[in-house]
Amino acid sequence: MNLFRLFLFLLSPIFIKGTLSSPGDNLDEFIDCAYACEYKRKCPGSMINYIDPITNEFYNGIDFQDTPYIYKKFLFWDCISDCDYQCQQIITKRRIKENEEIYQFHGKWPFLRIFGTQEFFSVIFSVGNFIPHYYGLRRLQIQFNKYQRTPYRNILINYMYVAIAGLLAWSASTIFHLRDLLITEKLDYFFAGLTVLVAFHGLFSRMTRLYLYETFSMVFKGCMVFIFIVHLLRLYLDWSYTYNMRFNVFFGILQYLLLLLLSYQNYVSLKSSKEIVYRYNQRILKLCIIPIGLVTFTGLAMSLELFDFFSYDYQIDAHALWHAATVVPTYYLYEFLIEDFNYIIETNKKILK
Repeated sequence: MNLFRLFLFLLSPIFIKGTLSSPGDNLDEFIDCAYACEYKRKCPGSMINYIDPITNEFYNGIDFQDTPYIYKKFLFWDCISDCDYQCQQIITKRRIKENEEIYQFHGKWPFLRIFGTQEFFSVIFSVGNFIPHYYGLRRLQIQFNKYQRTPYRNILINYMYVAIAGLLAWSASTIFHLRDLLITEKLDYFFAGLTVLVAFHGLFSRMTRLYLYETFSMVFKGCMVFIFIVHLLRLYLDWSYTYNMRFNVFFGILQYLLLLLLSYQNYVSLKSSKEIVYRYNQRILKLCIIPIGLVTFTGLAMSLELFDFFSYDYQIDAHALWHAATVVPTYYLYEFLIEDFNYIIETNKKILK
């Protein structure tokens, strides 16, 4: 779910700064530790062929461990990256013991490896976000089988694109948090961009009733595909965190606006209807209040990224908790989309007949 992009716009300078550098990277003791580990383990590809015995006196007494075979074989932990990890833990444990501030390394908190991954809870909650997208896709498919011969099938097709993009994005997020590599990071960013575009496409088509006009619908869809291809090409030629953030922010803001406008549109339509009070109140909740709640709750959840924190004891950080906070809203997003579709069908019964 990508309704949080509006808040990223306001906070992007903070995130970009944190991504480019971390205080732990520049600690002399961390650099000395990494040099000593690479030298003592004779890491393949390492440029360290000499260390000052005085500078590295402390680290010379440390027994650096070999990389576990299963981590090296299946999760691509090579000797150099494993030395980096071991030194993060050495420095962090020392700073905790001396009651000093815990620092980030390479833009991330110094998590312990659990089953070979340093961001265990982010992996778990990424899988958690995969589930409501899968569940939503199944429900949309059931609706599509029922209404595939009607002019409103394109709404469901667009929403299924949203679910598929969500499945791809959270799969990429799971892999990225499982093992942070250059390729897994890029895939995570690419599919995140896909989700905001697909969601914008689906909501815009719904708002403008573009789904009823096959030619215009195909042209608009082609424009979205073109924008995504250009977006990937731009990142391929010149990888930029700033540009990528702005791209997601722009289409994320549009998603906020479209959901709020759709909520208002439904409210106006319901006000003019002649439904009984109970049924009317139920519809107001599902078609008007839920989308507003989604925008509001997601915005509040985004504050977890603003007040970034990390617990070494519990091995969890604000980013993982933000992932956890998006699971339930994603479920209600599909509840709203399906309820909204059913309302369209109900108000256009004469056309269907």
